[in-house]
Amino acid sequence: MAINLTKGQSIILSKTQYDLSQMIMGLGWDVGKSGGFWGKLLGFDLDGYALLLGEDGKLKHTNEVISFQNLQSADKTVVHSGDNLTGKGEGDDEQIVVKLGSLPEKYHKIVLGVEIFTARMRKQHFGMVKNAFVRAIDAKGIEIARYSLSGNASYDGKICMLMGEIYKHAGDWNFRALGDALDSDRDGVIKSFLG
Repeated sequence: MAINLTKGQSIILSKTQYDLSQMIMGLGWDVGKSGGFWGKLLGFDLDGYALLLGEDGKLKHTNEVISFQNLQSADKTVVHSGDNLTGKGEGDDEQIVVKLGSLPEKYHKIVLGVEIFTARMRKQHFGMVKNAFVRAIDAKGIEIARYSLSGNASYDGKICMLMGEIYKHAGDWNFRALGDALDSDRDGVIKSFLG
């Protein structure tokens, strides 16, 4: 049975009965009113991404950002499912597959984020996003943990969200729910993690 996490809560993945040879990080959301002229014309487009961080918690290079623009890491151990332009439908809107058993030793943390594409132009923010979640699924398709974000007034005006992270601690892989809403777009987030 999956564990429902709260903000800041973490679980040790390595000490579970799940098959961690491959983990799927599912990201999902629903949207409310689109906001502004451009928002109504173009709709709502959220984009998931993963930051592959070293032991120091930093990105070494921008090619270690896995997103709709860079669908896989050079060694193919982290793969993005591709861009979902609408968020319509049930289940995961985007997925990021992480082959934990093959992940290079240099990576100690993977931060999972979502941004609203061209949010400022479209006058959109995370206060308009409903039923956002990140979930960890094992190689057999069994859900391990889920972190759900409901409408929150503190998300108004925020255009990027760090949803969760997979990280190594004392040799074990863990998953932590983050829920950090940010004013910055993805490029700004990437700059803050570059080492």
